[in-house]
Amino acid sequence: MKRVFYLIFGSILFFACLQEKDRLEPKRTVIAGIVNNFPDNASVLVINYCNPLSDEYRFAQNLTESNGYFRTEHEYVFAQNLTIRFANRFINLFVHPGDSIFISIDANEIERNFDNAVTFSNDNSKLNKELFIWTNYWYNSLNKHTTQFDDNADPEDLLISVKQNFDKAQDSIQIYSQRTNMSDFLKKWAYIDHKFIMANSLIDYNNPEADKWDIFTNPVFDVFNENNFQSMYFCYHLSVCMNALIQGDVEITSLFSDKEYVPAIRLTIESLLKKAPEGVARDVMLFGFLKNKLKEMPELYDAIPEIKTAFSQELFYIKLGEIVDGIRKTEQIQQLYETETQSSNILFLADNNKIENLPKVKLLKFLTEKHRNKVLYIDVWATWCGPCIKEFEAAPSLHKYFKDKDVIFINLCMGSNFKNWQSAITKNNIGGENYFLDDNASQLFSAEHNLGGYPFYIVIGKTGEIYNHAPRPSNLEAVIQKIESCL
Repeated sequence: MKRVFYLIFGSILFFACLQEKDRLEPKRTVIAGIVNNFPDNASVLVINYCNPLSDEYRFAQNLTESNGYFRTEHEYVFAQNLTIRFANRFINLFVHPGDSIFISIDANEIERNFDNAVTFSNDNSKLNKELFIWTNYWYNSLNKHTTQFDDNADPEDLLISVKQNFDKAQDSIQIYSQRTNMSDFLKKWAYIDHKFIMANSLIDYNNPEADKWDIFTNPVFDVFNENNFQSMYFCYHLSVCMNALIQGDVEITSLFSDKEYVPAIRLTIESLLKKAPEGVARDVMLFGFLKNKLKEMPELYDAIPEIKTAFSQELFYIKLGEIVDGIRKTEQIQQLYETETQSSNILFLADNNKIENLPKVKLLKFLTEKHRNKVLYIDVWATWCGPCIKEFEAAPSLHKYFKDKDVIFINLCMGSNFKNWQSAITKNNIGGENYFLDDNASQLFSAEHNLGGYPFYIVIGKTGEIYNHAPRPSNLEAVIQKIESCL
């Protein structure tokens, strides 16, 4: 009897240990370093994250204000690469949850000898140097020999092309390995990373007869293998898969079109759980989809109780709740002023079509003081962003609705060419106040507001409350409701 007890007790402990081992656990990761000899025109360093559980996307440091030093802490659950952008170059490094990494950058050496311009210390220094040199070599090679897939190809032919591309990459990695004695880990990582860089180039595949879910989850991509999280590009592929599932279901798209959000989301969850095997990859797809929906409509979180049981890892549900709680809390603009960074090289297109250069300002503070007792609707966009340009077609209806009311429409153009900005305003008849932020100012603003991409909308109320992730102009009813609540 005693023996049976110990067997049962031992089994319970064994399975408990398995569950504990498989459970995702966020750990703080420290990225710090110094940039020496940086010029004034390249004084901003940006660290780009791709952690699907976090609502933070990047960190920016104005190096002139820190004597070249930078430091950030970020919560990670996956071991994966991330990128540092400085002087229009990218530095790839690999982090494990809980790592502490220090990077030294010599700006004088970036153009002359990039491989020797960067050194790593603390955790994974040897691996990071090897990965850094590899990505410099491989990404430059990709830029010269990027494979162009036929966006209208027959699905079978497309997948044959994809498989051939992956096989060529594997051969190239093997040749490089023989020449440099590449580590086993980097050989595997390099293939995964290339696979999902190429997979992301298929985002515009638009053969109307193809089932895009079947294409993007084809075994050639090995989508449900959790080792893929080692590449930051994998999460982008999962979002493409999720979009393919929704767009390929007539009933789901019809429900969203009719603004029947609760049944639409319920049906989306049901469909995903049927089509994708249980695991972290499926969790990440669902988390990304729900996060985007709940940012605009946090009330849906409580309206759909099955959200809680849809995840295999409870951590995703917990994080989703934290994001919703953050959205529900009113963030005062006065609090933002304490941390908002002053930016220079911000241009304003005046009524006389002359360009004015703003003094060094805290941008949101400047705008709210310029338009006291007004509600501000801020459109953050880029000239090369197709969805941004499309939204400008819907903007006139919004402007007309609030004509002669205390609402100011402001457009902040970022990450774009100055001349393209000027021509885009005329070509697209962009109304409201127009501002242009240079590369440094764009990176600082994007990091402070966690811009995951463009377009991005902000509403600032009369009393100073700020709402990030505001509805876009094409969602006319929702954006009118949001603005009117601030009047």
